[in-house]
Amino acid sequence: MKFNRYYIFMGILLTACACTQPARKVTPAFYFWKQRVQLNTTEKQTLQATGAKKLYVKMFDVNWDAAKRTAHPVAIADFREQLPDSVELVPVVFLVNEVWQQGDTAWPAAMAQKVAGLLQQVTPARPIREIQLDCDWTRNSQAAYFAFLRHLRGQPYFAGKQLSATIRLHQVKYLQSSGIPPVDKGLLMCYNMGDLRKWGDHNSILNMGSLKAYTGSNRISSYPLPLDLALPLFEWTVLFRNRQYAGLLRNMEREQLEDRAVFRPAGNFLFTVLKDTVLNGYPLRAGETLRHETADPAVLQKAAKYLNRQRQTYSPVIILYHLDSLTLRKHQMHELEEIYDILR
Repeated sequence: MKFNRYYIFMGILLTACACTQPARKVTPAFYFWKQRVQLNTTEKQTLQATGAKKLYVKMFDVNWDAAKRTAHPVAIADFREQLPDSVELVPVVFLVNEVWQQGDTAWPAAMAQKVAGLLQQVTPARPIREIQLDCDWTRNSQAAYFAFLRHLRGQPYFAGKQLSATIRLHQVKYLQSSGIPPVDKGLLMCYNMGDLRKWGDHNSILNMGSLKAYTGSNRISSYPLPLDLALPLFEWTVLFRNRQYAGLLRNMEREQLEDRAVFRPAGNFLFTVLKDTVLNGYPLRAGETLRHETADPAVLQKAAKYLNRQRQTYSPVIILYHLDSLTLRKHQMHELEEIYDILR
């Protein structure tokens, strides 16, 4: 009898302890990185099937005109339809780092005013709770970019809205020199972690060695800002000529590169062109090399498990890049759900 009472007591105790543990929940989300904002059937079904709560839409880029020594917006979002009411819209602005090479101390304030004004014009009239800025700042551009972020907070359009900024892996590893952006939270981009232009048999989109090298020693869990997490779904093919970077080719299938009459495998990701050919409209010459890089589902799951062990107690938004039917066809729905489940 005592034996049974002991185990009953322990069962109740363990159940009570389990109930007091805070449940770590994530918010599923996607990036949408196309200028024409009009979701097709596949994209709408993916939002619904994954239970995505947020859609981070690029509203425009801010490019640098070196000849005129000024910045200007390009690729302004063209909304052809309303987004589903069930999905929260988060506007994103991408700024090239060259924008911050200006020596004028008044430049960040002027940029903040222009960016806020254009955002207000092009963003649909619906509740906006968060705005994200995307810029790969450096040590030299840090002061101007951070000043720009502070000035944004003073713009009427940003009043009452959460401000987030993308964080690259190198900015986490080299925290002291990179600095901490003056925002409410960061978005850690867990992709594009290798040198795209460097010759070699490697995957610059996603590999576990680089992810661990940048984020080891609890760099994620100890980062001073709450961090949302982004993982890739895309793939691309890199062209090399005489082992020198010669361009980025999109919408190529690995199966196309396995045509032994035209290509010869030269590694895990490399293929040598055997004879002159045209593939998907791209002219290729004999002797050139293609490196086909992907976000392999198995590696994505490994990355998600690693991030789940490293992450903060903060319950993050998990953003997949990006909501595009051509990209999504490379991934089964259960694979996307598995990523969210691992991080739940």
